Amino acid sequence: MGSKSGSPESFTPDYSILENPSNHDVYNQAKKSGKRFLICKEELGNSSRKGECLYDVFPTPSTYTTVRPVFLVRDPIRVFDSWKNVGWTDVQSLVDCYDNMQRMLREAIFPKVSCLIYERLVEEPEAEVKRICGRWGVPFSESMLDFKKPFGSAFVYASERERSIYCEEKPLGLFATVETHDGIEADVPCHGLLSNAEKDTIEEHVGRQYLRCWQHDVDRLRAILAEKSWFGFDLDDTLHEFRKASGVATSAVLEEISRKSGIALPQLKEEYAKVLKEKTANAFSDGKTSFDYRKERFTAVLTHFSLPTDEHFLTTLLQLYEETLTTSLELKSGALALLSTLKAHGKIIIIMTEGPQDAQERTVAALGLGPYVDFLATTNHFRVSKIDGLFAKVLKHLNISPGDIAYVGDNELRDMKPAMAEGVFCVHFAEGRNVSLTAYPVRINTLRKLQYVLEGE
Repeated sequence: MGSKSGSPESFTPDYSILENPSNHDVYNQAKKSGKRFLICKEELGNSSRKGECLYDVFPTPSTYTTVRPVFLVRDPIRVFDSWKNVGWTDVQSLVDCYDNMQRMLREAIFPKVSCLIYERLVEEPEAEVKRICGRWGVPFSESMLDFKKPFGSAFVYASERERSIYCEEKPLGLFATVETHDGIEADVPCHGLLSNAEKDTIEEHVGRQYLRCWQHDVDRLRAILAEKSWFGFDLDDTLHEFRKASGVATSAVLEEISRKSGIALPQLKEEYAKVLKEKTANAFSDGKTSFDYRKERFTAVLTHFSLPTDEHFLTTLLQLYEETLTTSLELKSGALALLSTLKAHGKIIIIMTEGPQDAQERTVAALGLGPYVDFLATTNHFRVSKIDGLFAKVLKHLNISPGDIAYVGDNELRDMKPAMAEGVFCVHFAEGRNVSLTAYPVRINTLRKLQYVLEGE
């Protein structure tokens, strides 16, 4: 399908290829080249103002039967992250695209085989391509999984202009990932450009639509979680933006030291990073307070540069850090809604996290998590790190069977691995990776997705 020429501010699909394909050069070229079937790419654009998001790809019910379409659907969070990377920043256009695509999917004759989930395609390419081949009635070949070099060399284009756009001009860095790799990449890192507010907007409007494409896996996961009486969470970088907040607080302290001493800020940051790695190696399991740990770190930095470490200056730095940290705290997108949903389902919520007990208690209170949390367990209180037995100690302390609890955390090594070793069902909160409801541990990239799984339709 192409588009009819019109004013720059409007978009009108050209449906004539559905009515008489032999009138189109691209169809005739494909036949001449010996192609057994022809895929005419069509997509929804990024501008609601021009009408690119709302048109019908297939105008009548009969065209679904004729074309046997397959809709490629990707997690809207990852789509908008890519959009922002190339300068497309209208969230409403994304919402319109997904609303329109879901409408067309509902009208498809065979909805179960008309939806191709990007995240499953890159994770299980052979199985998914075989499924689509069955949909189209064509034999599967291993060569279908290969990339062609140069990219686009095996394609038939509707015009020289189209060939030039996709093979030479490549606007806005499109196809850069395909051109960079020789095979299918299962988990291309995201750009990390979305704010929590943008994530909330996207998930609120189209998050459930996306999860419907995973319906069987959603039902299976919901059944597993329904059996769990307890839900455990990591705190830092799972329920709130710890790295961001601590980074802002640390910068404020180092800037103050730089202002007082004249030492360049990059030098101070480099030394602080070394001290932080050394001083937090025990995961705060020796029972000191947060102020003790911070004082040690700031003193070590000052001593390294032969700066005074008088009590008054250190107290000023500690106050600055605490005040800046508190004002910088921010919940992860969907955190309160998820905890509220769990409470509505009668679940008991515990936090199992690394860090000083006093600091984590203040964080829970400052973020408004107190009414939802039934127990806070820290490595500081139990005097053992996550990787050295925290999960086992907490389960024993609360008399919880591993089969009665699900745990959500952001770190594979310090959350997923030790929790699973105790037999705990885990959900990996991985903001920079693809969703996977078939992997173990299950992988999500927003907490709202887990909320929607629990709520169902």
